Amino acid sequence: MKKKALWGGLILILLLLAIYGAASAYFANVLIGKETQTLAESQSRMAETLADSPLPPPEDVTIDAGDVTLSGWFYDNPQDGDCAVLLLHGYRSTRAGALQYAPLFWDKGCDLLAYDARGHGDSTDALHTYGYHEKEDGVAAAEWLMARTGLEQENIGLAGVSYGASTVLQMMPQLPDVAFVLSDSPYQDLETITAHQGASQFGPWTAIFLPGGYAIAELRADFEVEDVSPKNGVSGSDTPIFLTHAVDDKFTPVTHSEAIYGNSNPQTTQFEITDWGAKHAQSIIVDPDTYKLMVDEFLSVYAPEFGVSNGR
Repeated sequence: MKKKALWGGLILILLLLAIYGAASAYFANVLIGKETQTLAESQSRMAETLADSPLPPPEDVTIDAGDVTLSGWFYDNPQDGDCAVLLLHGYRSTRAGALQYAPLFWDKGCDLLAYDARGHGDSTDALHTYGYHEKEDGVAAAEWLMARTGLEQENIGLAGVSYGASTVLQMMPQLPDVAFVLSDSPYQDLETITAHQGASQFGPWTAIFLPGGYAIAELRADFEVEDVSPKNGVSGSDTPIFLTHAVDDKFTPVTHSEAIYGNSNPQTTQFEITDWGAKHAQSIIVDPDTYKLMVDEFLSVYAPEFGVSNGR
């Protein structure tokens, strides 16, 4: 009888471990291996937003980022603004999804580079690490942009939305002299956003499986979950930051940007919470004119020499 009870208990433990392992593997795959849009799909989704874009046809470029090759579009501005901006798109999108920010800088005479993040669009297929490896790719892209334009770091701006917004903040320690960083709707760190998304999409019970999911994800994608922290990326930096978030954002709550702002230098950070009914990363789409006014004001105060319309 005791043997049967012992075997029954052992089988139950093994069954629970198997269930935990399978659920953890599932959540790990959701975290780092989710399918992304094709470039054509992303362009189609952005067609209406970009209908009045002032941009000319781009030059197709590739950027060597070590273990991955990034596919991008380079826009050579005919105006001589002596400036350039690197544009980073959101999760599961492509370079086309970052072009909504291009008009903010094109009229200032800036060259532009938008690229597909690793595991997105036409760039090398790879697992998603939310800035851990992506920040290194971003630095490689910024170095490519500087080499192509002949500009120094202080004449380069970084702009990103959501996933890209979180990546540019994590790039800051390696690019301390850039003119500014624009970060729209970032997450504060990977653990906080996955806990929120897990509870939102599947229910609060998912918290049980997140540690296992993290462990499997780290092994598969060769990264450390706790090191993915845009909030820590801004710490100690004097680089001007334009940080913005919609108050109605349910996907990534505004509290994430509030935490980032709390860890940034308030003397060089302009934090704008939009209240015009925009959802996640939609503020610039819902009210582009007001959004542009905010960015122009930020640049006039914190980067007055950046671009032809800001003093040159």
